Amino acid sequence: MFNKFQEIYIMSAHRGGGGGTATPPPTTTGGRAFTFLRAPTTVTAQMNGSAALADGASISTWYFSNGGGFNGDRTVPSPVIEANQGEQVAITLSSMMPHTIHLHGLDVDQQNDGVPATSFEVTGSYTYRFTATHAGTFMYHCHVDTNKHMEMGMFGTIIIRPSNGSTTQAWDNGSVFDKEYLWQLTTHDSTWHSGMGGGGSNLARYRPDYFMINGKDGANTITDSATAITASAGQKVLVRIVGTSYMPGIIRMGSLPFEVIASDGRPLVQPYITTEQMCAAGERYDILLTMPSSGQYTGGIEYRNIRNTDALGTVTTTITVA
Repeated sequence: MFNKFQEIYIMSAHRGGGGGTATPPPTTTGGRAFTFLRAPTTVTAQMNGSAALADGASISTWYFSNGGGFNGDRTVPSPVIEANQGEQVAITLSSMMPHTIHLHGLDVDQQNDGVPATSFEVTGSYTYRFTATHAGTFMYHCHVDTNKHMEMGMFGTIIIRPSNGSTTQAWDNGSVFDKEYLWQLTTHDSTWHSGMGGGGSNLARYRPDYFMINGKDGANTITDSATAITASAGQKVLVRIVGTSYMPGIIRMGSLPFEVIASDGRPLVQPYITTEQMCAAGERYDILLTMPSSGQYTGGIEYRNIRNTDALGTVTTTITVA
């Protein structure tokens, strides 16, 4: 039945539409390597997307759209949404089928939490509202039949900037940086995506066969400008790591050490330096990489099984000193 869906837009930051201003298109400014939507904004639930994979295959995807998914050039993940600390944030979901937006890690009331069992499903239009109390890295995803909808691609990242809107500081009086990247962990079990998405007994086991960063795999990750890190010697690069895969991943920046400065949207009391960081489903880490004097390195993610006893697959990209 899903092949009859058509995209609809209700370009308003108010429930039910009408009287709002059109949502501006995604933009990129400052040192970001990705585009973003500035709240208030509207996203539409899409269930007719597709993703091209490095081996030539294509799988069906579901996602939240505002003229496209992440970076405007793929369906998975969904767009990045930004606001400033202290702001009243409004995100409108427009949907022809039951979906929600769960504001993962953000301080919201029950009405705006997006969990159907304790609030409601959205069919039509609803504006989620909350106060952005902390600067940091957060995520959003559909919480209707979560195991299926999120795996199909209905997830994205929310970034709360410092109260002054700085794009070179992680939080008020926090760490400063020159460039900024976002690594959203992504895996797919292609059997879940057959046709308009497999179901039934297919969902009894999750056996991912595609391993990605930001929805790109294989050679596509190496050439993805939103993922492959390029910066000058001595520059500080903030990489926001978002655990949007069901499988944990070990993040490495080649052999380069990096500083972990925040976890789950909060600054760490004691940041630490390491060469690898495990990120499980739902977790977020902000890491700070100081670029070496020269060279090119191979960074990436090693995806592990849920017991962390075996590697399932890897995805790599380049880290280049410009």
